[in-house]
Amino acid sequence: MEQAIDNVRASWFLPAMTTMDDAHSTPTEQIDSDAFEAFSFAPGQSIAYLSRDITRLFSRTLQHRIQPHGILIGQYHFLRVLWEGDGITQRELANQVGMKESTTFTALAGMEAKGLVRRSRHPTDRRKMLVWLTPEGRRLKQVLLPIAKDVNDITADVLSADEIGQLRALLIDLKRALEAQSQRK
Repeated sequence: MEQAIDNVRASWFLPAMTTMDDAHSTPTEQIDSDAFEAFSFAPGQSIAYLSRDITRLFSRTLQHRIQPHGILIGQYHFLRVLWEGDGITQRELANQVGMKESTTFTALAGMEAKGLVRRSRHPTDRRKMLVWLTPEGRRLKQVLLPIAKDVNDITADVLSADEIGQLRALLIDLKRALEAQSQRK
């Protein structure tokens, strides 16, 4: 089963060689594994390289579209998490966004100066700082989320709904595999 899935995934990237399946006498597709290995790690073709490029392009497009609202892409990521639930610690926010705590501290200071968030000491642990959205930070949700959705929907111009579903499922599988791998080391 895994080999069949690998062949389907590989077929998205390489033309397959059609051969006859001896057991059923029907054409089957086999992926030349050497060609696949060479192709899949070529500059500009590896999954990691393509993922990085796509992420940068999505980020650049989103930044360009939210810039008129005075928001930087890094600030958007923090707002996006806080719109789902504020009153979390700076550490929790940093972890959810995937940023270092020092970077989060600096970004929040700028966001606080812009009136987007406010910070307060945790009521039972004075070492922790809680982050709250201000009314302005909350208001931006109605402005920025539709912009982000429009950028995300660029994929619909290129992929069918089924292909988007398949891509999403594959990306989730890849993310889980990479997370599991990173926890082993």
